This record gives sequence, structure tokens and C-alpha cells, in this order.
Amino acid sequence: MSEGSIDTALARRLADDDLPLVEAPTVTLPRARYRFADGTVVTLRGIAQMLLYGAQSEAGKPAPPLREVRMAGGGVQHIPRRDDEPVLSAEEIAQVRDPDKRRAEDAYARYRVELNQWEIERNTRMARLLFLVGVEDSPPPEIADLWKQMGFGSEMDIKYAWLAAKLPNAEAMAHFFETVTSLTIPTEEGLERAEEMFQSAVQRGSGAVADAGRSAPAAGAPPAHGQTPPPTGIPDDAAAP
Repeated sequence: MSEGSIDTALARRLADDDLPLVEAPTVTLPRARYRFADGTVVTLRGIAQMLLYGAQSEAGKPAPPLREVRMAGGGVQHIPRRDDEPVLSAEEIAQVRDPDKRRAEDAYARYRVELNQWEIERNTRMARLLFLVGVEDSPPPEIADLWKQMGFGSEMDIKYAWLAAKLPNAEAMAHFFETVTSLTIPTEEGLERAEEMFQSAVQRGSGAVADAGRSAPAAGAPPAHGQTPPPTGIPDDAAAP
């Protein structure tokens, strides 16, 4: 069904429906210009709070294995192992004589691998939200063709790679992140959680943002942003890397 026919059907339904119509309040999220270090200027827009919360979801996060702790009075308590404990290599685990301890260390090593993969996926989800929803512009055709030649197929993947390649280090990523989220209206707690998650990706060097593409940034004006409502951004016309 086409968009026009859907609109017509909805209009007819509203006209024939006896139920009262409740209008949602109008909310206009801020928009701003953003200049990357290579001179590319794009239009940023605020992100709906529910999208931001959804990107921060901890659904599917693996549960840490439990450590058995014997209490002074003779009881036993099981507590979750921390995420910053040393991870033994496969060779080191094989050398552990106690079979229970060997199984425990093997389970913890698997947990840390699963946790790392989960964090990469969640950080990537946040990065895609910032790029695909927080930026209105798409790369110009010649740049999009370049990314296609590099194996990026869909329009969203190309846009993601185009923008990610403009953030070569932690400082650039943090500045872009803070600018986009400043245009959203989340709670203070939600913003802190989102920033902590993004900084986690930066510190790990996981490439949730950076691995999407590589580029050498050219010298340009420092990043700046304002509140002028623009129709579109000004994409780059740099030569292919």
C-alpha cells in the first residue's frame, strides 16, 4: 500500500470513528550545524529520548559467573565475579590442577569474551543512532560511490562509514557525541549512562565508531555549532582516500 493510500485510509477512519481524538503535544528538537576537522559541515538534530534509552538497553548482557566464598562461620556465599579480574589464557587454565578452579577460570574467560562482544554491539548501536538519526545529511554521490567500492552496500552503512571516518581519535568522538546529545532532552541520569557507554568504547579502542572507516583528517576550522535551523548540511567534496 502506498503512502498516499495509507494517509487516505487513516483520514477516512478518523472521519468515521466515534472515539475522541487525542492530539500529542508538539515537540521540536533543536538542530545545529557541525563542522568536522576536515571542513565538512552537516546538520545535527536532537534524538528522541526513547531512542536514546533503547540504545542504552542492557538486554542480552551476559551474567557473570559466581565465585564461591567461604564465610568465617562456616557458611558459603556465591558472589558475581568482577569484570576487571585477570583473565587466564587457555594455556594457563590448562595448568590449573584443581578441576573446580579450572572450570571456574574457563567459565570466566568465556564470560569476558561474551561481555566484550556484547559491549561492542551496544556501543555500535549507540554510534549508529548518533550518525543515522542525529545527522540529517548523507554523503554526496561521489563519496557514496567510493564507499560502495570499498564494500559498503546499504545506504545506512555508507552514511555510517562516511561519518565514522571523520572521527579519528577519542577527542573527536567525544566532542561529536556530546554535541549530538546536547540537542536531545534526556534526563541527567540517561545522559550520564549514554556518555559512560560511549567513553567505554573510546577507552577500549573497540572501534564501535572508528572501525567503520579510516581517513586522515585534513586541517580545518575547529568544530563549531549553532542553533540556526538549516534545510540541509554542506557535505564534503574531498578526493577519494
